[in-house]
Amino acid sequence: MPDIPEKINLSNVNSRQVNPELLNELRDLFVKAEEQKERYDFTWNGKAKAYFEAAVPTTKTLCAQPEESVNFEKSENLFITGDNLETLKLLQESYLGKIDIIYIDPPYNTGKDFVYQDNFKKTKKENDVLEGILDKDGNRLVKNEKANGRYHSDWLTMMYPRLKLARNLLSDTGVIFVSIDDNEQSNLKLLMDEIFGERNFIANIVQKHRSGVSNDKIISTNHNYLLFYAKNIVFSENRRDQFGLDRTEQDFKNYNKDDNDGLGVYTLNPVTGPGGARKGNPYYEFLGIKNYWRFSLDTMTKMYRDGKIVKINNTLYQKTYKKDMLDKRKGMTTWWDNFGTTSQGTAEIKKLFGSAVFDFPKPTTLIKSVIKFSGISKDGIILDFFAGSGTTADATMQLNAEDGGNRKFIAVTLNEETPESSEARKAEYTTIDQISRERIRRSAEKLDDKSGFRALKVDSTGLKEDVFKTAGELGQVDLLQDIDNHSDNRSDYDLLYDVLVDGALEYNRPITIDTMNDEQIIKYDYLGELSGVVCYFGGNLTDELTRQIATLKPLIAVFKESTFDKSAQKVNVIEQFRIISPDTKVKVI
Repeated sequence: MPDIPEKINLSNVNSRQVNPELLNELRDLFVKAEEQKERYDFTWNGKAKAYFEAAVPTTKTLCAQPEESVNFEKSENLFITGDNLETLKLLQESYLGKIDIIYIDPPYNTGKDFVYQDNFKKTKKENDVLEGILDKDGNRLVKNEKANGRYHSDWLTMMYPRLKLARNLLSDTGVIFVSIDDNEQSNLKLLMDEIFGERNFIANIVQKHRSGVSNDKIISTNHNYLLFYAKNIVFSENRRDQFGLDRTEQDFKNYNKDDNDGLGVYTLNPVTGPGGARKGNPYYEFLGIKNYWRFSLDTMTKMYRDGKIVKINNTLYQKTYKKDMLDKRKGMTTWWDNFGTTSQGTAEIKKLFGSAVFDFPKPTTLIKSVIKFSGISKDGIILDFFAGSGTTADATMQLNAEDGGNRKFIAVTLNEETPESSEARKAEYTTIDQISRERIRRSAEKLDDKSGFRALKVDSTGLKEDVFKTAGELGQVDLLQDIDNHSDNRSDYDLLYDVLVDGALEYNRPITIDTMNDEQIIKYDYLGELSGVVCYFGGNLTDELTRQIATLKPLIAVFKESTFDKSAQKVNVIEQFRIISPDTKVKVI
């Protein structure tokens, strides 16, 4: 154990490591630019910038919003308001390889969409001049008109770093689904091939999103796409039997034969190999019939001896028993024509809010189907970083209500302002995140879902501006005032999340407020000795309080810098922990 507590220094942005893998890719990009000028390569104006966007560490932190939350201290669901690029960077270390499904419905780049214009090196004034539109927190949203010469490039530059960082969050068995339409489907396919690898492409699902016919075009476009990729196709192939939908009684309507032998009802399926030699089906004679078969001769012989092969006329059939299929999932095709339409998504919004406060929402039926099809465990984590109206969170709660699951969601959306004349503004929702949070609340009440959600907001580090001044810009009075370098408006929860960001700890673990010696302490994910974090951010740290906290023997103990008048007090705290709980890491913030 060191002689003094470890200092949590959020102003040291350099401590947030640049991803060396991304920098190596950037180097390779420049090499290819010189060596492969006449060779096919998927590139666009701004690709190098997109690499930098993914590689540069964030300077942001997370601010707690208990007043916007439901069951803030206990909920395992997260709702994060802010730029999703910054959010994905803040999730990188805490949720690396922990996400089971990612579903996103990004801007389709129709010429009316707003895309993020990421340029961290320009000043606010330069961005105002260059981009024209900022939200109240400085997040840049720019309308990507089709007349723009960088129409596709800007969209790809926006999407690349987000997908690159999202891939890191997926578990080895994880999958991602991205909704898109014809405007960028071809570019998105190439982009995801590059980020996820062509071998990890599984399918381009066609999803019927409109039931009627639109007469404003030569032909009515009634479908969108769902690009479906695995993090690692080997792991996905190994769990292939987990993909699909649960079977219903309707799926067994043709199981109407019964030999009264105690094996139950069954149906008959041909055992011929329709692919023939082209598919590698074996050719041989069985029961007097020569043909290509689904099974080898040995397998067919065993099945026949077991009474599972029957001959009817000049065809062989296999008995498929209902009891053997109950636990097997039903396979799906790439044609999804009955999984909800946009109008159904709008109807869901109207039913919850009384009006269409959000345009073109995805139906919960679609997202529930995505989750069910993916075959993740019932306590898996679903991430949506273009959360919009909150359909993914709603669908997750609905599915949990249906099957008793405990799936968790992480929903991320920008606090983009609603249009002045919109139904949302008439209903007094000024930003999209307000709609999304309220939808989750209303849906949870309807479902009697008690899981709640923990609302967080992407924010500046909360450090006083003087922290970033050079030594020459500071006077002695400034130095004395900056002993406590945090802004006065930072709550204890905000300081806690500074600790979690710095320590790369998960953001959705249980929080307990406790009292020791009439002082408030925060226990985070504390389950007993050598677990969790215990924080004291008050200004009255006595020897007795220090001993009591040390007796808890947490994994990490955190104190506020301003609590200590002298360095000797820090040494005293360390000494007490060295005696009582030597394995605890002691930090100050």
